[in-house]
Amino acid sequence: MNFDDRLIDKVEQLDKSEWLLVTDMGASWTQSWKEEFKVHKLRLLTSKPELLLQPRWDIPPLLWLLYRCFMLLYTFSWFIYTALLFNTPKFLIFLSHISYCLMVIYYLVSLCNLAWAFLEIRCSSHRMKRGVSSECETLLSLPVPLTAALCLQWLLHSLMGCFSLTVSFLYWTIIHPFDQHSFTAFNINIHVINSIQTAVDLLLSSTPVHLTHFFYAVLGGALYVMFAVVYWLMAGTNMFGQPYIYSILDFSGHPLVATLCILGVCLLCLPSCHFVLWNLQLLRERMVSREKARRIALRREVWWCVKVSGGTTFDLVPSLDPAASVFETSRRTAMMEDQQSQSLTLV
Repeated sequence: MNFDDRLIDKVEQLDKSEWLLVTDMGASWTQSWKEEFKVHKLRLLTSKPELLLQPRWDIPPLLWLLYRCFMLLYTFSWFIYTALLFNTPKFLIFLSHISYCLMVIYYLVSLCNLAWAFLEIRCSSHRMKRGVSSECETLLSLPVPLTAALCLQWLLHSLMGCFSLTVSFLYWTIIHPFDQHSFTAFNINIHVINSIQTAVDLLLSSTPVHLTHFFYAVLGGALYVMFAVVYWLMAGTNMFGQPYIYSILDFSGHPLVATLCILGVCLLCLPSCHFVLWNLQLLRERMVSREKARRIALRREVWWCVKVSGGTTFDLVPSLDPAASVFETSRRTAMMEDQQSQSLTLV
C-alpha cells in the first residue's frame, strides 16, 4: 500500500459522511429533495469553501489548475472568434452569446480563485516550515476577499449552467427548425458543446447545486426580458434589420406569442434546466459513493494538506471533523489532542 492509499484509508475512517453534501450513501432521492427546501440553501456563502475550489475526484492540483486554464482559453478563444465573426457589438443581444460570455467569466473567476487559494496555502505552509508561524490555524485559511470571490463564482456557475442548457434546448427545438441554420463548428460549439462543458465541469468539480438557486437563474432571465423590451421600445433591430432580437420575441407583430414564450422560459424552462443540473449532481454523488469509485474519489484533507501544501501528515490540518471545513480557523483543544493521538504512522 503506497503513501496516498494509507492517507486515504485514514481519512475514510474519519470522514464517513462524504462531505455532507446534498446526499449521503443511504439518502434517497426523496429525502434529498426535502432537504433542499430550506432558507439557508438560498445563500451563496458556503460554510465549506473548498467545495468551490477543488475537484470531486482525486485529480492532482497541477492538473486541475491546467484544466481550468484550458477551459478559460478554449471559451475565450471562441468568444473572440464570435465577436470577429459578427463584427458588431450587436452580437451581444443574443442570449446564446450572453450565456457563453457568462461561461468565459465563470472560468476566469474560478481560475483566479483556485490560483489564489493555492498561493495562500503554499505561502502559509512555507512560513510554517521555516518556523515563522507556529500556529496550525494559519495553514489552511482563506482571506475574506477570496471568500467573497467564491460567492461570485458560485453565482456564475449557477447562471452559466442553467442558461447553457436553456440555450441548447431552445435553439434546437424552436429557433433551428424555423431558421434552418447550417451545422457549422460555430453553431455546434455555441449550442451543443456549451452544455457538454457544463455537464463535465459539474461532474468533475465539487460545486454543490441547490434547487433554491434556480431563483437566480429566473432573475437573470427576467433581466434579459427587460433588456429585450427596452431594446424593442428603443427601435433596436437584430443583425438583419428586423425590429426584434428573436422572431419569438416580436412584440410588435405577435405580442401574445412573445409573452407566452417569456413565461414559458422563465417559469418552466429555466427551473427545469436547473432541476436537471441538480439531478446531475446527485448522479455524481452516487458515483462517488460506490465502493470502487471511493478509491479514486477526492479526500479533501489529503488534497489540501498533502498535495497542495506539500505536507506529509495531518498535523497541520485544522480539523478532520467531516462537518467542518478544512479552512476552519479554530479548533477545540480536545480535538487537537485527539488528532495528535491518532496521527498517521507512515513507517
